Amino acid sequence: MKNLYLQSISLMKVVTHSEDLDSIQTMLHSNTLALVPTMGALHDGHLQLAQTAKELGYYVLVSIFVNPRQFNNPSDLDKYPRTIDADKKKLEAAGVDAVFIPQLEDVYSGEISDITLDLGELDTVLEGHFRPGHFDGVVQVLYRFFQKVKPQAVFFGEKDLQQCMVVKKLLNQYFANIQYFQVPTVRESSGLAMSSRNQRLTDFGKQQASEIYKVLLMLKQQCQLGVFQPDTMINLLKQFTIETEYLAWVSLPDMVPVNANNYKEHNQQALVFAGYLEGVRLIDNLVFEVVNS
Repeated sequence: MKNLYLQSISLMKVVTHSEDLDSIQTMLHSNTLALVPTMGALHDGHLQLAQTAKELGYYVLVSIFVNPRQFNNPSDLDKYPRTIDADKKKLEAAGVDAVFIPQLEDVYSGEISDITLDLGELDTVLEGHFRPGHFDGVVQVLYRFFQKVKPQAVFFGEKDLQQCMVVKKLLNQYFANIQYFQVPTVRESSGLAMSSRNQRLTDFGKQQASEIYKVLLMLKQQCQLGVFQPDTMINLLKQFTIETEYLAWVSLPDMVPVNANNYKEHNQQALVFAGYLEGVRLIDNLVFEVVNS
């Protein structure tokens, strides 16, 4: 009998029900399955995640699922771009082995219960503060996906830096056997971080938004000398009609604030930004290290 949920687009398999993920597992001759979780509206940043996994020798499964539990703003959920047909074509052209496109009732069927994960300050600062409940939604959906897909490795983009730190905590507590890969942010030639939300910007807005990265680069030079003057940069961004929600200097992995008095105590640091342009919420970051002399 023909499988109702497993189809073939060229060599790429399309799975639309979690029960048929077993068919992917049986195709593998060794434990080399990598999962790249996405919410669709794919761009080159997503494709870079898949390409990196392919280059490392993994069989690559990309998931596409717009998770409502990650959206604390219902209108943001409604406006999130959904481009499934275009996404599948991009994945096929990129040589992705399989794509998992489940329905809401499949993901939250009740088969897997919610879990508890202590995120510490990650759940209350920056994205955790401005998007209450967001990271719990991330944790619950990823826990389900990791249980269902059973990957040996997962790939995440550094643009969602705080989410990356959350994923690490999830893996450390529940999936120590899964290898984690964090891939650097892919940017437009202008420096604008690639994001699905960029589709909602006008061409002029995209030009304006490229100033965010320029500001982060300028601040990085200051921070490496122990200086942080965000107000000046926030006013600069206003000239490009960018309203800043937060602009912070933090240490990793816990995203706690860094200042001139303690910056040399933290090896890996980041500048993180969130703000609005043309009614679209944009985030970006710049990860760097301070060399202690």
